[in-house]
Amino acid sequence: MSDKNYWLSSGVYTMMHRAVDFFLGFIGFMLLIRLFSPDEFGIWVLLITIISIIDMARNGFVQNGLIKFFVGKKDAVQGKIQTASIWLNTALSLLIFMLIWLFALPLENILNAPGLSKILKIYSWVIPLLIFHTHNLILMQASFNFKAYFFAGISKSLPFFLVILMAYLKFLDLDLIALAWYQNGAFLLASLMSAYQVRKYFALRWIASSYWLIKLFHFGKFVFGTNLISMLTNSLDKFLLGALLSPVQVATANTAGRVMNMVEIPVNSIASISYPKAAEAHDKKSSEEVGKLYEKTLGMMLALTVPFWIFCLVFAHYIILIIAGETYLNAVPFLRIIAFLALIKPFDRQSGVFLDAIGKPFFNMIMVFGTFIYGAGLSWLFIHWMGLLGAAYGLVIAVFITALIKHFILSRYIDIRIWACWVQAAKNYPRTLKEIRSRIRKRR
Repeated sequence: MSDKNYWLSSGVYTMMHRAVDFFLGFIGFMLLIRLFSPDEFGIWVLLITIISIIDMARNGFVQNGLIKFFVGKKDAVQGKIQTASIWLNTALSLLIFMLIWLFALPLENILNAPGLSKILKIYSWVIPLLIFHTHNLILMQASFNFKAYFFAGISKSLPFFLVILMAYLKFLDLDLIALAWYQNGAFLLASLMSAYQVRKYFALRWIASSYWLIKLFHFGKFVFGTNLISMLTNSLDKFLLGALLSPVQVATANTAGRVMNMVEIPVNSIASISYPKAAEAHDKKSSEEVGKLYEKTLGMMLALTVPFWIFCLVFAHYIILIIAGETYLNAVPFLRIIAFLALIKPFDRQSGVFLDAIGKPFFNMIMVFGTFIYGAGLSWLFIHWMGLLGAAYGLVIAVFITALIKHFILSRYIDIRIWACWVQAAKNYPRTLKEIRSRIRKRR
């Protein structure tokens, strides 16, 4: 596949996956926020936040290492790498299962969220199944099969959305316990779909190679730490609001946070398809190519996130009114503050992705850990000082500091120019218009 076709095909399916996943999740959120009380919805938000942290941390432990070492290897070696990855995934998943049962009740008490421990334990029963689902999704990315990744992804989000829709239309009685079990059912469907999609790539051996176990472990431990701390940092506002205030404030913050999740669609989509290419370019010892790829992909992100930032600043009141109703209008100033993440996130995300790609995950992990430490301190201070809005200020300032430092560290290893990223972003607009006009002419 040519470079142009790779970016076009991979980009379309990856963006479609993120967009469909986000759209169904967003509409589902709009329905759930009207089905449950603010307290109940806040507890559900805490569950989803904990699940997201677990998934991101586990994916980080096996994903980047598997992709980095899998690409370009012979079939026999790929089988060894897959086997080692599955064994590591299994060990971590069993540890997570035990930790959930050990800390579910203390978390419920700390976060002032009655009933959280029950739905956390319900989720824990699907964790062993997700060992293979996670592996399958990573295998699709390592094989550059983003079409399969798209179908495997929506096979979870679509059925779960239909359950919420049926409840909203009064065809189904729904409480938090039932919703947690339905979510497990959606995970089961997704696991079956992903297994079918990767059947021709799947290759395991009974005995794992100690060489690959050690290699993947030492690479994955840094990405695991990075993802875990990064997700904890992104969730600080919810955890601190729950601990210091109540689940009602958690629900309010999540309303604005859901809007900001739109930024994650282009950022994560572009990051997921740029990582294999960056790792490949670094393996070829092409530092210049890695630098150009960084500028190009960061420019693509900014071209999409800058207009979104402006839109949120101008129309924040109407956005919250439409998606959540008058009950949650106190989320408007919160949204205007965290909207600045639309300008910061692309730098933070791509700097981290490229540090991993060039074999420097340790620096990425240290910086994300720093974000968590001073982010927690800033958020705690600002929440005591300003209440709900303090969580937004603490998060934005912490991510901004980290993005600056990570970009500086990356610039010491590859040749990148900050101004070139903005130039690339500006060039994307006329390119897009030209492409649209070209397609319109062809249809005529």
